[in-house]
Amino acid sequence: MELNGTTTTVGWNYSDEPEPLEDVSGFHGPFSAVCYSLIFCVSLTGNSFLLWTLLRQEDLRQTSSLLLLHLTVSDLIFTMPLPIWAAYHIHGWVMGEVACRLVGGIFFLGSYSYMAFLTAMTVHRYRAVVHAVTASSFKPNVHLLSGGLWVFCLAFSVPEMVFSGTKDVGDFVDCSQNYGSHMPEYLMDYIQITTFFLLPFIVITFCYSRMWFRIRKCRMKKKNQAVRLIFIIVMGFFVCWAPYNVILILTLHNLISDQGYAYAISHTLAYSHCCLSPLIHILGSGKIRGRLSGSFRWLSVRDRPQTLSTHTHEIGL
Repeated sequence: MELNGTTTTVGWNYSDEPEPLEDVSGFHGPFSAVCYSLIFCVSLTGNSFLLWTLLRQEDLRQTSSLLLLHLTVSDLIFTMPLPIWAAYHIHGWVMGEVACRLVGGIFFLGSYSYMAFLTAMTVHRYRAVVHAVTASSFKPNVHLLSGGLWVFCLAFSVPEMVFSGTKDVGDFVDCSQNYGSHMPEYLMDYIQITTFFLLPFIVITFCYSRMWFRIRKCRMKKKNQAVRLIFIIVMGFFVCWAPYNVILILTLHNLISDQGYAYAISHTLAYSHCCLSPLIHILGSGKIRGRLSGSFRWLSVRDRPQTLSTHTHEIGL
């Protein structure tokens, strides 16, 4: 979500004297609008197919399938407002204050829930690969876990929605947040960095590192594919979110301006995370690619006996 007519993410700029839109719109506006539109098309197509595939399976009672289902829904929630942000970069906010609050809340809910369910999936896979004995004897209630994660993410999304609003900045209508005296300045930004980037990144890196060493010791037929997919997941997460958060930290401490090219590019990388999961799960597996080809020929998923969750379990994902 953007502030002050620039490609600044919601809640990250509290200046009472916003920069004029014309100073940055020459690059930021068209660049972000085009990138968001492309991300929307790729993410909507990939996640819709992945959701369709999951819903056609008969093993959604399994933890891996349900967590992947929730992750896919999170990606779709994040994806849906992207065309609105693309238009916002060109024309400003034209949908009113209520829509500004609602779309802002949806945006953050999709982002936060993606982090939460990606971390939950990682921990589940880690237990299945590294601690297989205890994982088979103790299986948490995945419905209760998923519900708790949604409530947790919704709780952090509500302040972003409540304090969002529209404001005229010259000829540009801005949709942004203004906490005023309700909470310390930049508090939500530091919460975002620690809770929804640093902590998930540490957990994901630790889990996949342990899984990688365990897989290397095993005589698995698909060992090389599993290691490659693990590497892609970890690096994809880092590439998408590290620049975004580094730029945010530097901006919060006034070490750089938020109007540079790096800022717009880092936002585009972060927003492209919604394409990451379907691309990895669909294109990272020969069997899933076969289902993708079959779907375009309107073939039934039931014609293929091996399910998505069974295959991902076999390769340690």
